[in-house]
Amino acid sequence: MAETTRPAIRGEPVAGKSMAQRGSAERRLFLFPALILVGVVTQVAFLATIYISLLNWNLVRPDLGTHFAGLSNYTTLLTSETFRTALQNTVTLTVGVLVAGMVVGLLLALLLNRPFPLRGLVRTLLITPFFVMPVATAEIWKNMLLNPLFGLIAWLIQTAGFTPPDIFGTHPLIGIGILLTWEWYPFFMLILLGGLQSLPEDLIEAAHIDGAGPLAIFRYITLPHLQRYIAIASLFGLIYLLGIFGEIYVATQGGPGDASTTLPYLTYQTLFDNWEVGAASAIGVTAVIFTIIVATGFNRILLRMTGYGEAQ
Repeated sequence: MAETTRPAIRGEPVAGKSMAQRGSAERRLFLFPALILVGVVTQVAFLATIYISLLNWNLVRPDLGTHFAGLSNYTTLLTSETFRTALQNTVTLTVGVLVAGMVVGLLLALLLNRPFPLRGLVRTLLITPFFVMPVATAEIWKNMLLNPLFGLIAWLIQTAGFTPPDIFGTHPLIGIGILLTWEWYPFFMLILLGGLQSLPEDLIEAAHIDGAGPLAIFRYITLPHLQRYIAIASLFGLIYLLGIFGEIYVATQGGPGDASTTLPYLTYQTLFDNWEVGAASAIGVTAVIFTIIVATGFNRILLRMTGYGEAQ
């Protein structure tokens, strides 16, 4: 019997591939040039850094030459007490500023979400620390505010009858944490304020009608609604704070000793104090890998907390 043919049904595969699949494949072709450009711009420098980290290269000793050292820079780095201290300082400073900035940003976002006179002016003034240059921020807090001799906060403490502490001299991480919190709380505040403004008002009104108080509304409605916004702010804040350098350079220069030395500052110190290009590159590569691992793990935890991971 002759074989009969039937018309193709819309959405049915034709010649092994559907129209949607062919269209999707064609659209991907246009992405390749952009992906290649992004890969070249972002990864060539990192690959060059990896190569340099395998060399034994001192800029002030050209007579020694440049030779392949393998993983010796990494083994020396991982067994160094200075590196472990810098890693610990990096984690402590990042987590401390992240938590403090998030709390301050949440409190100010809750304040700005309520109507009051001159709210627009107050919002503008609260955002301004984020636009101050990092070097200027460090100078303001080191010399104008927290200086134990002529700083404003030190003068207020002395006026109250107490002896002002030399925070940057005795507790440098706390001093840097204070100025970083002041610098970054507007970032968290803006993200959380956007989350608060997207909260349905009828949900709050229904909770009021049911007799819920402010604390119950915040715990069972506001905070769960802000969970995803907190996740986004925490992830971006984590990535940015792991690379802090300018504030440390101006405020403490990694001291006293290595009490405030972080991984980015240790990279600078190894290169421009010891002129060890290979060792500095090894620290930089290690810092990048550490940042990727922490950010990826943190992102997966946040996806599980917010429910996005289950949805996908």
